[in-house]
Order: sequence, then C-alpha cells, then structure tokens
Amino acid sequence: MKALNCNIKLCNSRCCRNCAVLTGDEVLKLIEDVRKEYALELDPKKYFRKAKGKHGVYFALKMIKGQCIFLNKEKRCRIYRCRPALCELYPVIDVDAVDEHCPEVKEIPDEFLAVLKKRYAAEIDENIKKEQELWFI
Repeated sequence: MKALNCNIKLCNSRCCRNCAVLTGDEVLKLIEDVRKEYALELDPKKYFRKAKGKHGVYFALKMIKGQCIFLNKEKRCRIYRCRPALCELYPVIDVDAVDEHCPEVKEIPDEFLAVLKKRYAAEIDENIKKEQELWFI
C-alpha cells in the first residue's frame, strides 16, 4: 500500500502524540523488526507500558513529554520503516473515523481512506482475538 506523504511541518508530528496500542504479539514483532532493521535492542520495560482498555489488557508505546518515545529531536520517527500498524494507518483512528485535526486528512482520496479503514478494522479484529499478556511486562 502506498504511504501517505505526511508533512510534519504542518502539525509538528501531532499524530505521534497519540498512544499507539499493540498486542503482545505486535510488541514481540516490533522488537524483532527494530533489531533487524536498525540494529537497536529494545528493552520492553523502557519502551512499552501495559494498560487496560475496553477489550482487555493491551500494550502501548511509552510517551515522553507528551510524545511517542520513538520521536527524535526533529520530530521524526526513529523506527519509521517498522512502526506499529496503527501508526501506519493514521489518520484513521477508528473503523468509521479519521482524525480531523490531521492537516493532510482532507487531501487523502476517499478510496484510500476506505482501504485504510478496512485494514484498521481487520487489525482490531485480529488484535482482540490475540492473547494480550506478556511475561516480561
């Protein structure tokens, strides 16, 4: 799928101030992908937190000063090539909703948004089915 051409200068990486939610499997995959792609070892306790939501226990990327732990000083994602699915699907924030505060959202073709929403729904369905407990958190 073609990526969005995001201009972070318009919003100062506003999307990366939202909390990316992950399943235990996604945490493990992200740790492995980051190790392979960036030769960076992620300590799960440093980068992830466990929380409860309406669908049970989930994991989220930790935030530092109100922004994602993976943002660098230039407001760029340090793990962009293997970022979590919900980060990749932004500005879709729910099955039938987009973040209207995203300055790029009005430029995204409806067909592309429909594909993102469908993928979002599939991700959520899959995540609800997965085991959400990890031994290291």
